[in-house]
Amino acid sequence: MKQQEHKTDFIRLRAEGRSLRAISAELGVSKSTLSEWDKALSEEISQLRRENLEELYTSYGMAKEARIRRLGETLNRIDTALDAVDLSELPPEKLLLYKLKYQEALRDEYTAPAADVSGEAEETLEALRDLYRRTASGEISIDRAKTEAALIDKVVSGYTRTQPLSDLFNMM
Repeated sequence: MKQQEHKTDFIRLRAEGRSLRAISAELGVSKSTLSEWDKALSEEISQLRRENLEELYTSYGMAKEARIRRLGETLNRIDTALDAVDLSELPPEKLLLYKLKYQEALRDEYTAPAADVSGEAEETLEALRDLYRRTASGEISIDRAKTEAALIDKVVSGYTRTQPLSDLFNMM
């Protein structure tokens, strides 16, 4: 049972980004064993990392939403104050300056909604893994792999990268 507890702790610590050396010291398990676990449990580690990131994104999104809401409410109060102010008694330039600043801050908070491409990203990764496996096993030629990589590269047109996938096979 202790080994299973160690594996659970290992997955959590790796998902947090800890090194094998640090985990070895904390759990009292050899680095070679941890290296084997790292390979065997890579999917679970990746899943937990994704869940942790999603939780952070959600929490950040809520904070951003709250900031946007607060800025909008303040902007409305400034508009109300500007409507009610007797311009002959109060310096309106100060309220107008605040309004401009809040409008700018609100505009800076805007983020266009992102499309959910997590499933497509997983499919692309799986296609790349399969391509690599078939190439490494000799099932397909390097030329065929370059052609398939170029096709995958075309499919992933919304993703910017510094090096096309087909160039990776030039290094083989």
